[in-house]
Amino acid sequence: MATLADIIQREVNPFDPVTLKTGNFWTDDKQKDIPTVTSIHQEAIQEIKNLLHTVARDHYTRTILLMGDSGCGKSYLLSRLKQNFNNLAFFAYIDPCPSSDCIWQHTLRYTVDSLMHAPAGEKESQLLLWLKNLATFRDRSLMKQLLGAKGLFILNFRSTYPTGIFRPKDFFTVLYQLTKPELYFLACDWLRGENLDDKDLHKLGVNTVIDTEESARGILGNFGRIAEYNRPIVLCFDQVETYRHSDGSFDISSVFNINTTLHNSNFKNFLVIISIIRSQFIEQKDNLHQSELARLDKLVTLNQISLNEVESLWSSRLAHLHSRAEPKPKSKLEPLNREQLQQHYPGGKANIRDSLALASKLFLAYKTGREYLDKIEEDLPASFDLLWRQELQKTQDNLTRIRQFSSQELIDMLQKVAIALQVDRVKNKFLSGKYGSYSFSYKSPEKNQLFGVLWCEEPNLKSFVFAMKACEKAKKQHRDCTFILLRAETVGNAKNKGYQLYKKIFRRSPHRHLQPSLDDVSYLKTYQKLANEAIAGDLVLGSQTITLLQLQSLVCHSQVLAECNLLKKLAILPSKNGMATKEQLQPKVNELLLNLAKVHKIIGKQKLIEQASHQLVDVEPKEIEQYLAKLQAENEIAIVNPDALLEEQIIMFDDGNSQ
Repeated sequence: MATLADIIQREVNPFDPVTLKTGNFWTDDKQKDIPTVTSIHQEAIQEIKNLLHTVARDHYTRTILLMGDSGCGKSYLLSRLKQNFNNLAFFAYIDPCPSSDCIWQHTLRYTVDSLMHAPAGEKESQLLLWLKNLATFRDRSLMKQLLGAKGLFILNFRSTYPTGIFRPKDFFTVLYQLTKPELYFLACDWLRGENLDDKDLHKLGVNTVIDTEESARGILGNFGRIAEYNRPIVLCFDQVETYRHSDGSFDISSVFNINTTLHNSNFKNFLVIISIIRSQFIEQKDNLHQSELARLDKLVTLNQISLNEVESLWSSRLAHLHSRAEPKPKSKLEPLNREQLQQHYPGGKANIRDSLALASKLFLAYKTGREYLDKIEEDLPASFDLLWRQELQKTQDNLTRIRQFSSQELIDMLQKVAIALQVDRVKNKFLSGKYGSYSFSYKSPEKNQLFGVLWCEEPNLKSFVFAMKACEKAKKQHRDCTFILLRAETVGNAKNKGYQLYKKIFRRSPHRHLQPSLDDVSYLKTYQKLANEAIAGDLVLGSQTITLLQLQSLVCHSQVLAECNLLKKLAILPSKNGMATKEQLQPKVNELLLNLAKVHKIIGKQKLIEQASHQLVDVEPKEIEQYLAKLQAENEIAIVNPDALLEEQIIMFDDGNSQ
């Protein structure tokens, strides 16, 4: 077996926030593999558990305000709640909303999306478990009868809940269709507020859709109203700092307003958790109504952790290295030590993220043999490139269709990217009325031309008519503007009024209809996710927390969006031929390999190939070895022991700051 020093030379930094960055903690199963120190924030977890038990007992909705400094572990605590208490409640994670105009529809969509995930240890989704746990289904013989007869199912539910249900016939009809495998996903689409076409509505046996804030609020209320004998539903509003008004100012009041309505309208069986940075809440508290503050049942504050807990956190990250070392390390912290902690945190307390950033630098200092931390040069562009590749891959893996996101979310993604790329005259809500939040305008840097964009993916062709009328009206007001429709869904045929208007507007130059691809949306969603993290103070590269302005600068200089075809078609980015051949692929592979070497300074050749293979799914490990050989020949990297076995070879990148 190798010594710990040998293993450290070959392995990635266990504290590096990029190569070990977790994905969306709500959907990423790998989250459970991250070492957990149970004592950290255990008091806060117990407080939340106690309130969850109270909701389960009396079914009255309660609200927790979860506060703490940036980097204190708020998001990870929510992850621990989901892992620890999935047998006590159903969990829903609400992504940041693109506009307060649609916040109820957004909340409903993400609640249903979350409920469609199966909890750990279960084969069925939270949604089906919720349905089958209802009091109506307690009698198994009755359940068997109900699942076999739609009319009996609906009649039984309507008699059990004769009042207080919003659109009871449609709602109970769709609940019945959830039990039919062939209609399950279509029923979920209705519940999440998809504006379905008439054909799909007919399959479900309903006539209307959930297309207003009022109807979304009503359906969300139904989930609580008929679940009084079921597990509570935990609604987690994370990264509340990202909520903004149209002028860019903070808009945390929209989330607090939703919470107040949940209480005032007597919504049952919800535990609401609002997670926010302490400083932002203090700054915005005076802008909240007293009635909104009064609906916060409990304040849970996450404070700094003790040095003993930091030690446990560090040792948990080092454990997998220690387990392979011979002789066994004398200390669980080796190659780090307690004295380093006491030197940097003389007060005896530390922020979780700061303590991990310190460990990352200390580990790298040991690995490179540099005595002083200020000798460690962090290559942010290299770290960002690795982070981007990783997050893009995760987005692509989780994205199955464009309608996974609402039209408002899609246009928000595109607008955020346009701002990041420093496009001039970006203005939201270019159209008037309902479809304003589906649109924005900008001046193309490539063609020096004003463009107005509508992104409308609603499949309902009756609604499509109104979208086209909004474009027709705007076209008369902005005669110097080129109109672009983004839509992957069908536009109908010659018999449809919407199609006739569409053909009149978008089949005549210079106005155009573009069909975005899943790949296009992957690029946009990846940037939106990172931008939200930057706004919330959760984006970390190396030991640095990255601001939104820094992120925008990194995106511009790295050109990570250069392969998004939609941005080229919109004349936001210059058109370039895509990479196709192996020869054209070489610069991309070389860039990745160099960036891995730059970030880790010293790393095992086999480990670097393994890390690169995760990103380069179309490139074989043997080919990666060939790329490394070329980089070595060009003196870009050095292999310290080229004659050793592959698993023992060490790659070094010299950043010019060696002692």
